[in-house]
Formats: sequence, structure tokens, C-alpha cells
Amino acid sequence: MARHVAVCSFAPDELREACREAGEGLGRGDAREARFRSAAEMVEMWCGLDLPAWVAPYALRDARLGYLAGYGEALVSGELVEERARAAAKARWGDGWWEKLASAREREARD
Repeated sequence: MARHVAVCSFAPDELREACREAGEGLGRGDAREARFRSAAEMVEMWCGLDLPAWVAPYALRDARLGYLAGYGEALVSGELVEERARAAAKARWGDGWWEKLASAREREARD
């Protein structure tokens, strides 16, 4: 996380943003490998953080949101070959993945 923050100490909002940015990188990497981490796996990855009890749930949530955003971004970006995008979408969304992938790509095209 140190590479995502500018100084040694930071406020909770900065921590949450750093968690979100770190999670985005994780999501992109998993999409390229066509696997999807469960919420339990994400929590396990972040268990080693020494965070106050009132901050930890928000940091974990933001890391998960960043992860999902990075995963979705990789799926709709066109940087994955179609076969890998299909496998990653199926891992991410399960049944009905093709509809969800099409919707995500339509939203991306509008934005």
C-alpha cells in the first residue's frame, strides 16, 4: 500500500482511496488470469493490515470495490483476448455472464 500514499501517515479517507487503488490492480490481474477472488479471499489478503477496528471494514469494502472496478475495467477494455474475457466474465458473474458482460460493455461505450 505504501506506493499508493504520498506520506508516512494519512487520514482515513486517504487510506480508503489507497485501498481502492490497490484493489483495482488486484482486479485487473485476476481478470487476466480468468479467475475471480471471493470476498473471503479478499478479507484474508487484507487481514495482516494493522488498522483500527472502526477503519478496517471501510478499508476492506473500498479494496473490494476497487477490485471489482479493476476486474470490470479489464473485461470491457478490449485489452484481453476474447477467449480470456469470456472465461473471466464467467468466473466473475457465473450464469448469465454473457448478458452482464454485454451490459458492462454498453455502459462503457456510453461513458
